[in-house]
Amino acid sequence: MAIENNLDKIVHRINAMVQDHQTTLQQRDFSIFGVLVVTVLYDSESGMFALEVNQEKHKRFAFDDVDLLAIDVYEALSEFKETF
Repeated sequence: MAIENNLDKIVHRINAMVQDHQTTLQQRDFSIFGVLVVTVLYDSESGMFALEVNQEKHKRFAFDDVDLLAIDVYEALSEFKETF
């Protein structure tokens, strides 16, 4: 149950980026214990997302699917949480 709830929250935040038309480039940070773990960028012109994994020297991955992106965000947060 907790997995679905956390994943739903991530999907909701990502979908909010798509619905926000104020700027072309949207950014959402995902942190645990006050430490930035991943950053999600959304370019509304291309409809593409970028996932920056901050613990891996700012590796960036491209996504066009919200669900797959949300799963990667969830996994990065879970892996980081396990290190504590």
